[in-house]
Amino acid sequence: MLHAVPSPPAEVPQAPARIVTGLYLRCLRQAQYIGLEQAARAVRMSSSAVSRWEQAESPIRPDVLGVLLRHYGVAGDHARFLVRSLPPQGYDRSKHEEKGGGRRAPHDCWADVAHDEATARHIAVMRLASEVVQYCLQVPAGLRTEGYRRVVLDPNVCIAPDEPVLGLPPWVHDVDWAERQRRTVLLDETVLTQGRRDHPAMVADQLQHLAQLVSREGGDGEGLTVRILPKDQVLFIHTVGAAAEVTLNEHRMTVTFGLFPSYETGSGAARTIGAGLRDAADAAWGREATYEALVSAAESMKRGAAS
Repeated sequence: MLHAVPSPPAEVPQAPARIVTGLYLRCLRQAQYIGLEQAARAVRMSSSAVSRWEQAESPIRPDVLGVLLRHYGVAGDHARFLVRSLPPQGYDRSKHEEKGGGRRAPHDCWADVAHDEATARHIAVMRLASEVVQYCLQVPAGLRTEGYRRVVLDPNVCIAPDEPVLGLPPWVHDVDWAERQRRTVLLDETVLTQGRRDHPAMVADQLQHLAQLVSREGGDGEGLTVRILPKDQVLFIHTVGAAAEVTLNEHRMTVTFGLFPSYETGSGAARTIGAGLRDAADAAWGREATYEALVSAAESMKRGAAS
């Protein structure tokens, strides 16, 4: 078993509620074609101040956040939830000790429980991060064929969608994948056999699509990297389940997504999950072995579908 050794934080981290709320403000503004200067006039501040809030480079006052949210059409309980989620204006993590089993300071972890808006924010985080390392138990958003996507997002089985679908807030449909995102997807080996009985042809197409993505990798670490994580080793990440580490506006967060998204920065728990993902990347099959496994599994399923 590989043991995840937490790596020390490179900087005093921002609270995840600030990071995600800042991104949300940016997405709302851009979806409504509102410029920085127009947003700044609404709160009587400078456009550079609005930009710093969006990138979580400086804290936003609760009253200003409320005004800006109303300007973008967000009010009521949802706006109050976001305002309450922010750390106090003068909060300084470096002045707080890490406590508990997760070795957390106050505001290190934020559960976004705002239903559809929370789901949409999670999608935006995953799409707009400059770097993503994720461990997945099924093929994740952005890599799915249309058939696989229909099965995964079937409302009869999907508790919370992880990509835009009808019914989610309109603004999220305007969020495109970051053009130069570096994304490492570690697929659990069970992905090679999932759906063999119920949807063999569809899964075969999905596995072939993944193999094509692997074959197109540049080999320089840029863009998308897909690897299979074998199940014959028990790694720390297997005890955590689907998780990711993302870099957003130079802020590093760990992300989990179940009934609702949860974000964490700076804590011992976040460092351990990040280290676990790096251990998993080291333990994953290489490019050639991953490609061969995907092709072999796809061919096997095609034969099963034809018989």
